Amino acid sequence: MSAADGGSALGSLQLIRSFASTRGADPEQDLLRTREDAAAWLRAAALLPDGAGLTNSEYAALLRLREALRDVLAARAAGRADADAAARLTRALADGRLVLTVDPAGPVRLASAARASYPNLVAVIAVALAGSMGTAGP
Repeated sequence: MSAADGGSALGSLQLIRSFASTRGADPEQDLLRTREDAAAWLRAAALLPDGAGLTNSEYAALLRLREALRDVLAARAAGRADADAAARLTRALADGRLVLTVDPAGPVRLASAARASYPNLVAVIAVALAGSMGTAGP
């Protein structure tokens, strides 16, 4: 899986919405309630390879990523800037360790410099976020 797998803007938007919607208003509606639940959801979303799991620290980071994303999306939907949420999201996305890869006969792509599963899934989310929200800010 590469970070470029975020796909089209529509596919990117769907991934971002799906990830942000893993928690409802009721705590019982949290699809990422446990590490095991989170790993299962990530595998179903093709963000985590079969058989891979999350460490405690990766799980905590995933929840921070989701909450920061939800806060940024809520702020944008309300037409306001939230510098704290944007900073938290930026920090959470740094785990993706994005780099550009250059194929001598093909395109330049974004990829994760990490070999572990968690940074790769964060990289895919980062690319999807950039594809769905674009470069222009509110």
